[in-house]
Amino acid sequence: MRKINMIVSHLLILVFVIHAILGIFNLTGVASVVYKGINYLLLALVAVHVVIGTILTVKTDVAQNKAGVRYQKENQLFWIRRTSGFTTMVLIVFHILAFTGVNDTNHTLPLFNIWRLITQILMVLSLGVHLATNMKNLFIGTGVKKPAVRAGDVLFWTSIILLLSTIAFIIYYIRWQTL
Repeated sequence: MRKINMIVSHLLILVFVIHAILGIFNLTGVASVVYKGINYLLLALVAVHVVIGTILTVKTDVAQNKAGVRYQKENQLFWIRRTSGFTTMVLIVFHILAFTGVNDTNHTLPLFNIWRLITQILMVLSLGVHLATNMKNLFIGTGVKKPAVRAGDVLFWTSIILLLSTIAFIIYYIRWQTL
């Protein structure tokens, strides 16, 4: 199950990068790109990742309860990963709601107000924490030589994409305010 989650995680990062770049173009008004297929693929990968992550978390919790020892300090990073993943999952729901609306069977964009902007920035931050705490283990699990270096490279580029996404959300918010 961990190998499947590792493959899903790699695909998630790749599809996320595509989704984010296309989203940046749309939000800033640089280009209008329709990419529903990427959105649905990303959502499916997130769902699989959440299910596998939940199963693995429950198994770990059961094992800790059976052993009678929690090792709070040693498992701190484990729980940061799980908490950031859960937080990201909740904020993804807000992300979907921020850009989805139906008015008389027509697709419309809901007003992008300050609360939607805040949830999107929180999602970017949460995703950044989730990526930062999991990246090295992802590369260790795939047997990559020098996993810290590879993880650093991927984190550098995903951080740039997350920063550009945040800027795009702010630009999109400003564009809504000038309507």
